[in-house]
Amino acid sequence: MIKKHSTVSRRDFMKGLGLAGAGIGAAAAVTPVFHDLDELMSSSQATLSRPWYIKNREFGDIGIELDWNLIKRRDLRQYDNFTMKHLPFQYPGGPPAFMQGMESAAQKNSDRLKELWPDYKASTRDLALANALGSVGTFGTYALNTTQGGWKVDPAPTPEELGIPKWEGTPEENLMMIRAAFSVMGLGPMVGVSELNEKTKNFVYEYTGDSWTWLPQGQPSEHIIFDDNISEFYRTQNPNTLHIPSSHKYVISTHNLSLDELTRRTYSPLGTPAEAISYSRVAIAKNFVEEFIRGLGYHVVYGHALQPALVWDFLSGVAEHSRMGQNAVSPEYGGMMRAHATFYTDLPLAFTNPTDAGLTKFCETCGICADACPVGSISPVGTDRNWDNACGQDWANDIQNGGAETMYNIPGYKGWRCNTFSCMTTKAACGAACKFSCPFNALRNGSFMHSIVKATVSNTSLFNGFFRNMEETLKYGYMAKEPSSWWETPEAWYVYGTNPNSLRQ
Repeated sequence: MIKKHSTVSRRDFMKGLGLAGAGIGAAAAVTPVFHDLDELMSSSQATLSRPWYIKNREFGDIGIELDWNLIKRRDLRQYDNFTMKHLPFQYPGGPPAFMQGMESAAQKNSDRLKELWPDYKASTRDLALANALGSVGTFGTYALNTTQGGWKVDPAPTPEELGIPKWEGTPEENLMMIRAAFSVMGLGPMVGVSELNEKTKNFVYEYTGDSWTWLPQGQPSEHIIFDDNISEFYRTQNPNTLHIPSSHKYVISTHNLSLDELTRRTYSPLGTPAEAISYSRVAIAKNFVEEFIRGLGYHVVYGHALQPALVWDFLSGVAEHSRMGQNAVSPEYGGMMRAHATFYTDLPLAFTNPTDAGLTKFCETCGICADACPVGSISPVGTDRNWDNACGQDWANDIQNGGAETMYNIPGYKGWRCNTFSCMTTKAACGAACKFSCPFNALRNGSFMHSIVKATVSNTSLFNGFFRNMEETLKYGYMAKEPSSWWETPEAWYVYGTNPNSLRQ
């Protein structure tokens, strides 16, 4: 049988879509150079279901400068996140200043809410839904379930226990299998895989933070040890130590997605729990993943707290560095990816390349997230990417350099950093307004024009300023919806809160 191929020029391709003509030159210039469908189907874009205009970087190139001489395993034993064990004492001015900062942040959030919706007053049903979404513990449920303690889980039988062979697939087949399984577990759609090697191990903490590991209140951090002689992770106490097999070199990075409509009502009582409930959902999904991989005949350890949350996103191409610093931005989903889910496993998986969609470059011009932050935790436009800590702390005084403080950001990269001190004073009261103001939050396949904008940004920064101003003027979906309007908008009542257009693998 003769195998026929059809070769279509870029212009003919655009003409076939009805796009050729005046004003479409920029789009035509960036269409993909695929000579036939076989070449398209063998491309990494097809494998990972990414838009054609997203380019791959070389492995290890995450789009920002790194200084590997400064990147080393961190000692975060004097770091905390939500238990406030250390941070108020390291806050400039100490606990009294921190408490004042929290009061000021609450007022600023209230002022922003009043500015946007002068007539809004939280109703009984608003508060009832907000409290219901928080009743399962949100951060607390995540804390107790993701490491020690938590819900009891019936272990999945291993292939050996069932008397059947373990699963054997190619790394590419296994990646597709993982994405399929994650889709019913509530994770994804973006799933990336990067390699834990002698270089990238430097991103893994030597000691995790006192509460960053989400251990029960009052327990110390964990010492992370990689062991060549074990096949399954285990924990020991006195001191708390997590032993990870060196064979767990495949690092899966994914998220769950935010509640589109409720998070667009941030600053209000509805916005904050809509943000936080993602943690509870990841806590549940984490169990499914562990038992699925166990049932295949392999091993896995959950690793949200073992490294800076975003690093595996960057290395695996799930997202790119953004002005927000502590939040990554995805070409497909903007800042709408929520709680991280990171898994270290020995299941062979195809590695995915870092991404180049022009997002970090766009952040240089944009700054809408900085405008949205009520306490000024994000560097405004005019603050370029840099090597500094940006939190009023001095790298020279880092405890690992013989100093007295544990730095709240890591050294070794030229980028933006969130001011954790001021951010934490909000205690999530703003509902993460920074993430939900990102112009790239536009729904996937939701608008032809947004697809053109994303394709253009991916290939040239020439129009970034124009696109930023256009977003500021039109305010696509962001802060345009008075909170209580959600109750009278049935088309916004998505199952689990996420628009179906964003859930396609």
